[in-house]
Amino acid sequence: MPRQSNGSYLPPANTAAVSGTTISSTAFNTLETDIGTEITNSLDRQGRSAMQANLPMGSNKITGMADPTVSTDAATKNYVDTTTAAFFSTGDMKPTLKNVADAGWILFDDGTFGSATSGSSSRANQDTQALFTLFFSNMSDSAAPILTSGGGATTRAAQVSAANAWAANCRMSLPKTLGRALGVAGSGAGLTGRSLGASVGEESHTLIAGEIPVITSAVSVSGALTGTTSSNVDLGVGNVSLQTGGNPLMTVSTTGAASVTVSGTLNGAATSNNAGGQAHNNMQPTVFVNWMVKI
Repeated sequence: MPRQSNGSYLPPANTAAVSGTTISSTAFNTLETDIGTEITNSLDRQGRSAMQANLPMGSNKITGMADPTVSTDAATKNYVDTTTAAFFSTGDMKPTLKNVADAGWILFDDGTFGSATSGSSSRANQDTQALFTLFFSNMSDSAAPILTSGGGATTRAAQVSAANAWAANCRMSLPKTLGRALGVAGSGAGLTGRSLGASVGEESHTLIAGEIPVITSAVSVSGALTGTTSSNVDLGVGNVSLQTGGNPLMTVSTTGAASVTVSGTLNGAATSNNAGGQAHNNMQPTVFVNWMVKI
């Protein structure tokens, strides 16, 4: 007979041995056959047969498993945790629409992080030491300032090493990222070199004189010139004739050149003023999300 619903084995009826009674071959064979069937249906420790149904564990664990080698193998929690942890390492960043950092991450919020007694605003925990050391080594005081545990300013030079700064419970500042676009550090061809964590740019900008292109303006002038003139006249040779009847008439013929000098003032005014002198929007099309960094 098959196992009961709870998995326990119950021998077939009329196969139990009774003291002082001969065991018949029928009873013996029935019991032996039934036991053999149940052994066949049991889980083989050598893996020589496959399960034919689901194997409920009843909230118990399967322990002592080896690491998987093919896609159909089961994996332990330790294997999964170790493997997925390698996807990101200390200092890696990822964008997110979450408002709370994942376990093992710090949300960029322009705050500070450090040891459990550092008084840091973003995360104060011993698990941040690796990230603290990375920031100390790879970024400058201007990009990621260091503060004392009391919040006072200090420097990398003053602390000498990341280990000293950590032991002194200093706070490490996260780079200023809120409201900013992210760029790639380095020295691109023809571009200004940018260090890790540096921030530049402005949201709006007012042009100064040196940034304004050369402008040729149209001007309208109206008015009249007033002044004086002077001239020199050369008289040529004249002919005099007398008219019959005794009345004289002089006829003068002249040739020559004249020079004229004119002085005065012209008054002009621009017809329009098209400069406002206000700051203009200096932002590229942008969508804003949160970013977090792996500790």
